Amino acid sequence: MLLAGCAATGHNFDPDKLSSLTPGVTTLQEAAYALTAPPDRIYPQTDGTTIAMWSHKITFVADGLYSRKEALLQFGPDGRLLRLVDSTNILLEPWERQKLLGPAPLADAGQPSMGQPGMGQPNMGQPGMGQPPVAPPLAIPVPQAPPAPAESGA
Repeated sequence: MLLAGCAATGHNFDPDKLSSLTPGVTTLQEAAYALTAPPDRIYPQTDGTTIAMWSHKITFVADGLYSRKEALLQFGPDGRLLRLVDSTNILLEPWERQKLLGPAPLADAGQPSMGQPGMGQPNMGQPGMGQPPVAPPLAIPVPQAPPAPAESGA
């Protein structure tokens, strides 16, 4: 009778073990072993990477209690962890979250680097150079209305 009002979905996993995963080293199989459960869903991406989702939800209808935890991890074409994509109701220390987010994305070759003087970083020593660069306006295309149907005369 106690279980009559209980519903659970997904695989119960251990979110405390997320901090033991290492981007560039941990494989999908190692992550499943560390988290003590297989991913609930796997989403292949067009760039060859894979998003694996660990999800567990439980509801106790009689008491109106609801619990949900999720972790989405991205794995590269070689099967190794790239980064934590998102998490829900999982507490991570800031340093743990930063480690799991992986390395900072590489700067686009066409974009100035903020780390080199003269390359987008304000130069406070020269007059007029203390202002940060201004981004150009962003153009958002708007779809055109379909043409009106032609009237036929009889």
